[in-house]
Formats: sequence, C-alpha cells, structure tokens
Amino acid sequence: MLQKNEMSDADFQKLLKIALMDLRIHRTLLENEIADQRADLRTLEQDEAIENLEQQIRPIREDYDHYKQFLAEDI
Repeated sequence: MLQKNEMSDADFQKLLKIALMDLRIHRTLLENEIADQRADLRTLEQDEAIENLEQQIRPIREDYDHYKQFLAEDI
C-alpha cells in the first residue's frame, strides 16, 4: 500500500475531491430521503426515521468539513 508521502500533491487533491464528492452525494441522498419522509403524514415512526437519517448526516457533514480543509483552493 502506498503512503500519502508517495503521492503527488495533484493526486492527493484529486483524491480529496473524489472523497468530498462521495460525501456530498451520500448526504444528498439522505437529505432527499428525509424530504420524502416529511412529505408523508407525520407519525411517530416517521419522526424516528427522520431522526435516524439526521444522525447519519451529522458525521458525513463533519467528515466533509474536515477533509475540505485539506483541499487546495487553486486546484
């Protein structure tokens, strides 16, 4: 397995962009599922499902914000 120091800066930035795009897609899918849940009549089960989805989104947002710090703005 290659280490980060064996990777060029351009490859590292490309890898970060791919990871960030994956996180955005995953978050968008979960947010769309929440919107679908909210479109239906509210029940206790739906409220629990929405809360579960929101809990899944939190770490994705945290990961996204963390990894975005390493992304070079000019690339």
